[in-house]
Amino acid sequence: MERSNLIFNLTQTVSRFILPMKFDIRTEGWSNLPEKGPAFLIPKHQQWWDVPLLGHVVPRPLYFLAKQELFRSSLGRYFISRLGGIPVDRESPIKSLATFRALVSLLQQEAFLVLFPEGTYYPGAMGPGKSRLVQMILRLQNKQALRSVAFIPVGIGYERLSGGRTRVTLRLGEPLQEPDPCRAEDFTGRLLSRVKELSGLQF
Repeated sequence: MERSNLIFNLTQTVSRFILPMKFDIRTEGWSNLPEKGPAFLIPKHQQWWDVPLLGHVVPRPLYFLAKQELFRSSLGRYFISRLGGIPVDRESPIKSLATFRALVSLLQQEAFLVLFPEGTYYPGAMGPGKSRLVQMILRLQNKQALRSVAFIPVGIGYERLSGGRTRVTLRLGEPLQEPDPCRAEDFTGRLLSRVKELSGLQF
């Protein structure tokens, strides 16, 4: 299934009203966002709100790599796919032919994609990185003779305010690149270290 502009735009319109009511949104380092792709945003995954907040502040449509478990129900598969979600097997990403084809097409279109490197929520701490998925992307970069893919670390931090609102700060770091798939594990570690720093985590 492909993304639906109608559903995507409707969701964006609703989020423009809801998110500012709940959050005091701050952004830093936005000059690090490339003018053109292909690029992966690599954000800290603190909570569910990370997804709509990223879609709210980034000034262009995003595609999200999401765990395949979210696509098991027909209703979840319908809406997540039409909002730009791409299912991925977090342990063996290369097993999913549909994911492989979708990524090749989007990278050729110089799209902006989002990959949560921890694969799931780790509030207040950094979880282990999914280096196999990063390695698959680096292999696609070389095999398909694509432009070098920029990996942009994104820190996300939440702070409770009085009155029930929450301040959320999204910080973009400088893009990182890696030409060698054999260095995926080391590269993933570098990305995680930068995400941790940008998120203001101490441990």
